Amino acid sequence: MKQKSITNKKKNKPQTSKAILKKKKIIPEILPGINKYFDNYGFLILLSLLGIISFFVFKDFILLNKIYLYKDIGSDSINATYPHAYQVAYYLQHESFIPKWSFYQGMGQNIFPFSIPDPYYLILVLFGPNNLTYGIGYMEIAKIFSAGIFFYLFLKKLQFSDYASVIGSLLYSFSGFIILGSCWTIFSTEAVFIALLLYAFEKLFQDNKIILFPVAICLIAIHQPFDLFLTSLFLIAYLLFRYFDENAFSFKKLSTFFLKVFGLGVLGVLMSAFFLFPNIIQMLESPRVGGESSYFSTLMSTPFFSFEGKLHYVTALMRFFSNDMMGTGSNFKGWHNYLEAPIFYCGLINLLLVPQLFRFLNRKRKLIFFIFIALFLLPVIFPFFRYTFWGFTGNYYRIFSFFVSIIVLLYSITALNHLDSNFKVSLITLGISILVLFFILFHNYFPDQEVINENVRNKAAIFLGAYAILLFLLNLQRIKTVINITILLLILIELMSFSDPTVNNRPVITGAELKQKVGFNDYSIDAINYLKARDKDFFRVTKDYSSGPAVHTSLNDAQVQNFFGTPSYTSFNQINYIKFLQGVDIIKGNAEIETRWALGLSETPLLHPFASIKYGLSKGRGSFFRDFKYDSLTTIGDVKIFKNEFVLPLGFTYSKFISLKDFKQLSKNQKRFTLYKAFVLDDSLYPHLNFPKFHISDTTLAYSWDEFGNDINLLKKDGFKIDFFNQNLIKGKIHSERRELLFFSIPFDKGWTAKIDNKEVNLLVVDVGFTGILLDKGEHQVELYFVPRFYYFGAMISGIAIILFALLILAIFILERKRKNRLT
Repeated sequence: MKQKSITNKKKNKPQTSKAILKKKKIIPEILPGINKYFDNYGFLILLSLLGIISFFVFKDFILLNKIYLYKDIGSDSINATYPHAYQVAYYLQHESFIPKWSFYQGMGQNIFPFSIPDPYYLILVLFGPNNLTYGIGYMEIAKIFSAGIFFYLFLKKLQFSDYASVIGSLLYSFSGFIILGSCWTIFSTEAVFIALLLYAFEKLFQDNKIILFPVAICLIAIHQPFDLFLTSLFLIAYLLFRYFDENAFSFKKLSTFFLKVFGLGVLGVLMSAFFLFPNIIQMLESPRVGGESSYFSTLMSTPFFSFEGKLHYVTALMRFFSNDMMGTGSNFKGWHNYLEAPIFYCGLINLLLVPQLFRFLNRKRKLIFFIFIALFLLPVIFPFFRYTFWGFTGNYYRIFSFFVSIIVLLYSITALNHLDSNFKVSLITLGISILVLFFILFHNYFPDQEVINENVRNKAAIFLGAYAILLFLLNLQRIKTVINITILLLILIELMSFSDPTVNNRPVITGAELKQKVGFNDYSIDAINYLKARDKDFFRVTKDYSSGPAVHTSLNDAQVQNFFGTPSYTSFNQINYIKFLQGVDIIKGNAEIETRWALGLSETPLLHPFASIKYGLSKGRGSFFRDFKYDSLTTIGDVKIFKNEFVLPLGFTYSKFISLKDFKQLSKNQKRFTLYKAFVLDDSLYPHLNFPKFHISDTTLAYSWDEFGNDINLLKKDGFKIDFFNQNLIKGKIHSERRELLFFSIPFDKGWTAKIDNKEVNLLVVDVGFTGILLDKGEHQVELYFVPRFYYFGAMISGIAIILFALLILAIFILERKRKNRLT
């Protein structure tokens, strides 16, 4: 992207200002020394402007009048991000520095994957669970600064002027992807790492400096393994673009450089192994990737060159102008939703500058630039290519939007850099551009619907008109510096004006709410504390209400309010828990959304004893609990507490089994009754298990409370008595009167290891996804402990890779020092 001399030999080639000044004297340029301030203090100017815009946009969050948790379509910040952060912070404070198994997630899940995805998140959770709410907004501001700084260094490495680099960095930091995506936190982090990667790549490409590249790859791999694939696609395209833009084709040189990039990338991946391996396992085993709920077959069947609907293309066009052109938050009226629709906005001036770029390029560079941008516009036009980009896992844009924005931004800043170097604005191109943009803005796409925000459209038109006038005046050499400063000020106003509604015109948790008995801080916490004080056994709790204050119901109350429950909302729920919910017909097999928004057993009271649900909390009359043999215990605030008359411990015993094949033939209710009579076993996995069999003919259609109570008593007769319990280690004893199966209501995970009488034994997958151990008759000491799979292997690989990286840096340092000594 370096600025090159133009090989255009036409007689009317524009002359530089220096050549003009040599030929004749002109009136001195106004404020000629202002450029020196950018040359000398560009970085400080950038930091100052980032601070000014950030304070204007985030002042309520900085002053803690608002908390960066959204109640609208951005409810994931309340329902997923915050509960997970709270759980990790609580874990670090009370359990161990590395989160492992957590009974606060569903009925139990390995939370080591994605527990500490980036340095910003780690710093946030280190402040403790009770303080992290105040830090979320500050964390996002820190990412905005980081993204701007890395992108500035990247642009400077491309030899852009300080003026152009400052503008490019501001537009990058306050692009739609970062500002809108910061509500979900993951997207702003991606933007920081991509800016770092681009800078690291240029250091490698131009200077053969290797240090930053593996670090950038390592951070991306830790944050989100799938981003390795997506970012690699972008990086390969960018590598080819940069190589052919700078060099004539040489297969040897290109392949050598590609192998160097690949090798350093692999080193970065290996450095991340400690976090990467568990992340990959959880993703591959999740229902939405490897399960029958995957979108793969549906998206794969899309024809290559089929089109999207009209609303999609209008949304794609409008989101170049503003995040909020088609509505803000839950009022968004475009394609898909506010987050997953195209988020292409990265400044309005770019839309006028990109067309200017091509007049500065020779034929070869025009072709290269055109192919590069077409490569990223193709998936916008034809959805099949977007599905391919996402590996057929979903129908959305997300990070792909940002790749398009980066290309547009790079092209526009390249054009701005040429104009800053005394090239002239093409008035014809400018005129055509503004006319086309106004047509796109004001065309009535849906006469019978109001999908466009008129205020935002008018505001965009005013800014575009102002930019067009300023670019027109940029050709006047005497006032060029003044125009440049005016453009910068207008960009500041635009970024504040367009970021403000995205951040502030949406419902959030207020600072005052955190001090009131509302939301997650309601009387549920007092009720849970009361139960923990009077009952030291293991128990789970269910609620007939949600404490989350967002528009969408919260399923992760347990993580914030510190109790064991059964619901769970996360991108990657525990695969065997989901199989169980599907197996007992709580979740439909192909309902992908239900595998993420897993209600658990909250609305299936017949299975409450099975899950050790001992207490129920209600903010109503509690009729739901009374109907299913719960006794009223007490009331705290507006929360009524009920105790289950029928309850089983964490571990109980079965004396019979039913085959999975027979179990699947039962009705929904029969399946649930049968779980109290026999454990379910896939005899294709354990064909030689010698155990009494429960026959399908023994099931009944009617099931009385007396029979239910009798089954419960039989199961807990030889119940497991817990002597020691924490999240990753459970010790206890049990007396078995016969050969039985000891069942634990813990979703099966290969990270669990069991010992009976200090001898390691095999764990079985029973009851369509839970954990079981075969017991012989007699008194036994039982121990369960959990270590995530590949935990030590990943640590070893990361350690070796980090040592190799350090040795590589040391070797390069020694070689460079020897080379300098020879030269001197």
